[in-house]
Amino acid sequence: MKITKKLWQDNYEIALLSLNTKFVQGLKNGSLPKNIFQEYLAQDYFFLETFAKAYGLAVSKSKDKYSIRKLSELLMGVSEELILHETYAKEWDIDLSNNYIKKATKNYTDFLDDTSKRLSSVEIMFAMTPCMRLYSWIGKSLYKEDFDIKYKEWIITYSDESFEKLADSLENLIETNKETYDINQAKYLYRKAMELELDFFNAYSDF
Repeated sequence: MKITKKLWQDNYEIALLSLNTKFVQGLKNGSLPKNIFQEYLAQDYFFLETFAKAYGLAVSKSKDKYSIRKLSELLMGVSEELILHETYAKEWDIDLSNNYIKKATKNYTDFLDDTSKRLSSVEIMFAMTPCMRLYSWIGKSLYKEDFDIKYKEWIITYSDESFEKLADSLENLIETNKETYDINQAKYLYRKAMELELDFFNAYSDF
């Protein structure tokens, strides 16, 4: 079994908790207040900027051309996601240049920042892949059900096959580097990222 699949299974209960947060269910049924979605988008934009920087550091620490190429492609995927958030910001009247970083966002960005500066390229990937897989899984889970049109763009974006392919690409890249990491470190990084994702969603569930 692939290590990323095993880690996903080991942390599936956190994925379910994330799916069932009031925030995610509010995206599905349209009950999420507009102001909370606006705040979430702004904070997620800040997070994605750190995510992009982590990809950049993973590229700089990679020792083979294949990893460099694949990570660069994934970095482009995040760049496109940032552009999408900027489009959302205009539609939802959000000023991305005038905001503050909330505690849940800072905890996650600090974790990614520390990991990407201190650890190896593949270890950085272990800290990043939970976000990709979780968002794809949540998007597909919501898309399978009846959902309100209010936040349909978000659901359609993350349920799309193109986003799942990005998640697959990162997981497959980890598999090509399976001899270069400590399994206990990998387990810690993966679970910590999953926990921080749950905290992030919970930060927007108070309504």
